[in-house]
Amino acid sequence: MAFLAPALASASALQTASMAFSAFSAVMTIKQGMDTKKAYKTRAEYAELEGRVEAVKAKEQGTEQLKNTIRALASVSATAYAGGLEPTIGTPQDIGTFNVLNPGINDFITSKDNEAIALSSAAGKAADLRAAGNKAMTGALISAGTSLASTGMQLSSIGEPGSYMVSGYTDNKGLGVA
Repeated sequence: MAFLAPALASASALQTASMAFSAFSAVMTIKQGMDTKKAYKTRAEYAELEGRVEAVKAKEQGTEQLKNTIRALASVSATAYAGGLEPTIGTPQDIGTFNVLNPGINDFITSKDNEAIALSSAAGKAADLRAAGNKAMTGALISAGTSLASTGMQLSSIGEPGSYMVSGYTDNKGLGVA
């Protein structure tokens, strides 16, 4: 920003104040970007925590399904034995396998899938939130840089002649006049 030194030396108090306010605005824009990024990071961590909580709930449901399956199998075996049947062969075994064990295992597998889905969904949401935070910070930096560059260009043009006609056929930039 060395090019601004001569411009600031010849600048009026109002122009100097304008540059100071522009710099302050840029700093505050960057701070806002940092705060927004931090907020998104916090939301991402919370999303991951929610995902882990949902995964634990799904795991508990799966464990409960297995406990219920064991109880139901014990009931089938006890009923068969009380009725004078061998519980490990024939109809009692078929009832235990097809009516109790298969649905119980399917429910357990579904709970494991739900656990994996909860974790991956939370990880995806957290990644999206972190990316949004990074984009917010990048946007703030671009906005601050643009603001400073614009003000710098305005101040560096102090003292230059305007874009009015210098001679009859060209302006001060050497462009022909129609």
